[in-house]
Amino acid sequence: MQRIADFIYAHPNGFTNLVDLPYRLTSWSLQDARNVRIWESAGQIRAVGMVQLPWLALDYACATEALVPEVFAWGAERASAIARERGDEFWLGIYISPHNAAHSAYAKALGFQLDDEWAQIHLERDLNPHLPAVDLPDGFTFRPMGGQVDAYVELHQTAFGSKNMRVDWRARTLTAPEYRPELDLFIVDAADRPVAFSIGWLHDDKGQIEPLGVHPDYQRLGLGRAVLLEGLRRLGVAGATRAHIHVYKHNDPALALYQLPDNGNFRPEYELSAYVRAFTML
Repeated sequence: MQRIADFIYAHPNGFTNLVDLPYRLTSWSLQDARNVRIWESAGQIRAVGMVQLPWLALDYACATEALVPEVFAWGAERASAIARERGDEFWLGIYISPHNAAHSAYAKALGFQLDDEWAQIHLERDLNPHLPAVDLPDGFTFRPMGGQVDAYVELHQTAFGSKNMRVDWRARTLTAPEYRPELDLFIVDAADRPVAFSIGWLHDDKGQIEPLGVHPDYQRLGLGRAVLLEGLRRLGVAGATRAHIHVYKHNDPALALYQLPDNGNFRPEYELSAYVRAFTML
């Protein structure tokens, strides 16, 4: 995994999640070696493909354009195998930035189709000067996450209504060389129960929040805004001059949180087009 990380940092062409790369590389999907493929030449990595089950996405990075069709073809083969193994339909998306628009032809040649419902917006904002400290509603407090793996996983699963986050995934994330514990935080209630969280990532002078969540019972109290702004403030203190977030194009509540001037004040920079295909068990 460290070799893959080093390669992607040096050759990020195609890869859309560079800042939170450690989060992607520690996912449980990649613990199954069949979901990872490396192309090498003379002992050097030239391309990487990774089927990411938590996001139903093909992550890829290529040092040369010529390998992109081969990586996509491998991703389609692996998705087809997953559908057969599960005995059920399996969906896979390939996210393509405007810079790599030419890659869309390779996806379409394999039966992937543009799907606006899967599209994501890349949002950015300046962090100079650093944000001021954030006030919380009465009874709530910011608290470092520390090594509270179980508490984080439980809150993440509840906030997103999904079992994708797992204890082993979170535990591996804490061991990544790029992990910065000061960029992770909870908001806890008066009984010291975690009710909101923000995970921060830093690469060079760029920061990212991924993910951020609030317990359903504590939404509409301003906790999402508070944990976002405090997370951004900490990224600024850690050295980030800009921050970005990826949001699904039609996730209106998230877009409001991140874009409204009184909230995140992010601005859309570009759209990640989603090419999607359903694979059947036949």
